[in-house]
Amino acid sequence: MTHKSNAIRTMDSAQDRKQRQQTADLEASPSSEGLLQVARMVTVGELSSSFAHEVFTPLSLIRGHLRFCSESVPADSALRINFEVIERACHRIEDMAKRLIDFSRQRPPQLSSQELGDLIDEAIRFMRPYFQEQFADVKVDVAPGLPPVQVDPLQFRQALVNVLQNAAEAMSNSQVRTLRLSVTREEEILRIAIADTGRGIAEPDLTKIFTPFFTTKGERGTGLGLYISRKIIEEHHGEITVQTNSGGTTFIISLPIEP
Repeated sequence: MTHKSNAIRTMDSAQDRKQRQQTADLEASPSSEGLLQVARMVTVGELSSSFAHEVFTPLSLIRGHLRFCSESVPADSALRINFEVIERACHRIEDMAKRLIDFSRQRPPQLSSQELGDLIDEAIRFMRPYFQEQFADVKVDVAPGLPPVQVDPLQFRQALVNVLQNAAEAMSNSQVRTLRLSVTREEEILRIAIADTGRGIAEPDLTKIFTPFFTTKGERGTGLGLYISRKIIEEHHGEITVQTNSGGTTFIISLPIEP
């Protein structure tokens, strides 16, 4: 009876080890979802050049005809407001195409000494038409006397614009739409806080927001904005974190002060 019981325990132990090994193998192997994600990323890289060509060519035609129409219309014509809207839309499409190209090229940052306040002003200026469309009230508070940072100005502005756009969109259904951007220094770290008054991020989505192609905006979103922002920030030896509740979300970008 004892020998039989020992044999059963030995068999059970062997079976347990086999099951544990199978589980470990499954966990170590790439899932079908992971493989699909890689395939999609490769596809984005392959299509970016042809996409840029297809975008920039009609954009140049639109701008050419827009200039012709603008020259044919009196300076005080109400139509000029429409021309300005079309021009801003062209700039936005062009910027999106450039962002996709930069994303696919994986070019290293071209670092130079920059004032954070200037970069933030440029990002806000670029986003101002969109803030107006969203009826967002933007408040900026940059602490005085901050040291410059070593960043790639084009890439870092892109990272800021992505986060700012995400914050504005998060308030699309809010009665109060206030976006606050502040910059402070904590020892050898500069922190940029971008806070919105949206409804916050649902807990199940919180771990996915920096995942490429993840979006809660349906067909309106690409799911690349925050992913690209985090990638750029990490390439600058910084980090981006998020704090959220039902009253809004704050993204915090931390950058080291270069010695």
